[in-house]
Amino acid sequence: MTDQVVEAEQVLARLDPSQPRRVMGVVVQIALGCVLISLALGFPREQMVLRLMLMALGGAVFFGTYLTWRATATGLVLTTSGLRDDAGRLLAEMSNVREVSRGAFALKPSHGFSLVLYQRMGFAWVPGLWWRTGKRVGIGGVTPSQPARFMAEVVSALIAERGQ
Repeated sequence: MTDQVVEAEQVLARLDPSQPRRVMGVVVQIALGCVLISLALGFPREQMVLRLMLMALGGAVFFGTYLTWRATATGLVLTTSGLRDDAGRLLAEMSNVREVSRGAFALKPSHGFSLVLYQRMGFAWVPGLWWRTGKRVGIGGVTPSQPARFMAEVVSALIAERGQ
């Protein structure tokens, strides 16, 4: 049903992950996992607890890498009612967005922006693409900066239009 809602509304902006950034992020995470595993194998048997901790941490990094790769396969769609991902999951309703924060010192992902909300929407995180905690939604990470800037400007325009 959520796909029908997105299809029925006009898409104002779309933000898809950049494939080179997506691949680079995953390669760096794989390298970190390999370093942790190789460090664990290099410790002597007398430090088995430390070896196991490093192995577990390396495994967690590999699992996070898988989650990042899977999560960044989708894009984000902005409509007049809100911001959603391709699967229809609601990130923020436009009526709940108070302001767009995208300055140099703003709390935001790389090459992205953040939305400040009126009401909390609960914690959610899609590695490399967006996060939501408290009254903030961060958009960006593996996304290109130009489409993210355009989406932020469209959201700002919708907020300004609503204020009049």
